[in-house]
Amino acid sequence: MAAKSHLDRITVSGIRLHPRIGATPGERRLPQPCQADVLLWGDFAAAASTDSLDKAVNYSKVIEFTLETAHAREYNLVETLAYAIARKLLQELPVARVVVRVRKRPASLMEKIEFIEVEVEES
Repeated sequence: MAAKSHLDRITVSGIRLHPRIGATPGERRLPQPCQADVLLWGDFAAAASTDSLDKAVNYSKVIEFTLETAHAREYNLVETLAYAIARKLLQELPVARVVVRVRKRPASLMEKIEFIEVEVEES
């Protein structure tokens, strides 16, 4: 049998965040609604073949670590938040690669755009 040459993917979409984020102190004064999507790559065959939660990525932990990171401090940039989430997930979960997308509706641009989105990848 040939060795497995690909990684499986799990997606957790639309995680609701309320970080203190923005380019100015006034923007960071109150938490702002944002959303994050997390894509996780790894070898999930053991979890699938055994149907064992012990061998699976715990989705609740993905959400917990994402929220914990988003609310741990203030951020100037969406990019900084996205990288912080990606690094936390790689550190805490049995995955090989992570993509994090963070969306925000900047108050100063609400009349002009739906949202901005930053996507980062770490492995």
